Amino acid sequence: MKIEAGQQLLHYRLIEKIGEGGMGVVWKAEDTKLGRKVAIKVLTPALRDDETARQRLLREAKSAAALDHPFICHIYETGVVDGISFIAMERVVGRTLQEALAEGALELPEALRIAAEVVEALEEAHRRGIVHRDLKPSNVMLTTGGHVKVMDFGLATQVSAEPGNQVDTLTQLTQEGSTPRSYRRGRGRDCCSGCRAVATVPDSP
Repeated sequence: MKIEAGQQLLHYRLIEKIGEGGMGVVWKAEDTKLGRKVAIKVLTPALRDDETARQRLLREAKSAAALDHPFICHIYETGVVDGISFIAMERVVGRTLQEALAEGALELPEALRIAAEVVEALEEAHRRGIVHRDLKPSNVMLTTGGHVKVMDFGLATQVSAEPGNQVDTLTQLTQEGSTPRSYRRGRGRDCCSGCRAVATVPDSP
């Protein structure tokens, strides 16, 4: 089944395509029940019948829906219409960190603010036992309001979130790109995205 503007997926009316990646296509849509604009993510036509891809889409929805944080994109619901699996989510107006970096390195104060907000989002996910595992500039949105939205939890994994479980905490930090050694030195809170944050900092003094 071809997906096109004007099509209805349950009570969501597709308006225009606003993004496309290796696995998914994102549409701007209208929630006709609540009268609000949302984003609808569907699998690409080539992956629509791929069970692994469908499970990843569902995993993304479940992982993000378990989190309620201002720097994480909110998930509204999932559904299937005529074999088309989709996620209805918050529509984030802005651009990706990757797009921002393509214009040049960010000024240090802005880079530090972005890094701090990304880390705060990851910290909330880790507190709930969720490890993103695919953090990269293209999965971080910068809103027109000047804040971060971490997107795409399709590769996320669930680990134990029991308080005080250091082994699980070390695992979370390591999988996001940190090291146990950094955590033992007391830098666990800010080292998660250090390797990503460095890309945003100007290389001149």
